[in-house]
Amino acid sequence: MKTDQLIEALARNVEPVERPKWARRMAITVIAGVLIAVVAVVLTIGARPDIGTAMMPVMMKAGFSALAAAIVLPVTVQLMKPGRPLGWRIGAIVVFVALCAIVVIVALMGTPSEQRMSAWMGGDFPWCLVLIPILAAPTAAGLVWIMRALAPTRLTLSGAAIGAFSGGVGAMAYAMYCPVDSIAFVTTWYTLAIALCAALGALIGSKFLRW
Repeated sequence: MKTDQLIEALARNVEPVERPKWARRMAITVIAGVLIAVVAVVLTIGARPDIGTAMMPVMMKAGFSALAAAIVLPVTVQLMKPGRPLGWRIGAIVVFVALCAIVVIVALMGTPSEQRMSAWMGGDFPWCLVLIPILAAPTAAGLVWIMRALAPTRLTLSGAAIGAFSGGVGAMAYAMYCPVDSIAFVTTWYTLAIALCAALGALIGSKFLRW
């Protein structure tokens, strides 16, 4: 039998490889995480009373949170399977954080000196540091379950990526409640809350990723 005939014979009746289901599961998990977080906000702390007239700043804060999650997503996907390089994906996160710092500085410089502290702190304790990690928990739990099945090897980094991505999802829901619309506040404390989620993911999530 000639080589071409052998190849043709081997190729007969070969069924197409089933497309990996992780992407679909991840999409379902993220959608479910957003919905759970939104319901949690509505049923517990409640949406801000002026949400009807403040829809634009709410959407801007949710958009910032979604952007943060989108920046972390490529790293999260790469870490789902061993041996995949991270490359520019880590650089994108560094650039995003650096741009956030620049935005905060510019925003505060454009604010009257007597109002800077209020614009930066929001006039109270930044409760997003507490509430965003809580709202991120359902998404994080689902992603840990998905990633665990794919046998990741860089567990601490994987947990951090899951935490940061889930933090962005939780922040999207938190924007419905957040009464502070200052650019300096949102850029500072939302970013720090997402970073806190990353730290918790590295510490806690990595333990559940072991296989």
